Amino acid sequence: MTGTPVAQPDRDDLTPRIFRALYAELDLRTIGATYVVVPRGTPWFTGRSLGEIARQISEYGSPNGDRPPGGSPADPT
Repeated sequence: MTGTPVAQPDRDDLTPRIFRALYAELDLRTIGATYVVVPRGTPWFTGRSLGEIARQISEYGSPNGDRPPGGSPADPT
């Protein structure tokens, strides 16, 4: 039997949707092809360097109440 090799399907959103349905108490994020899971509402930080992450943490915890912009990794909302 001959034929065209079956290509791998493109990454779809079914797997994350199932994960979110099963584990509603966790936040699922993707960075490239990597999944990150943290407890829901937990701030999380990403960066190309530890210095960049340290700045985000400092800004997030600043005493004047500044919060990262909505939708950033450190803002769980």
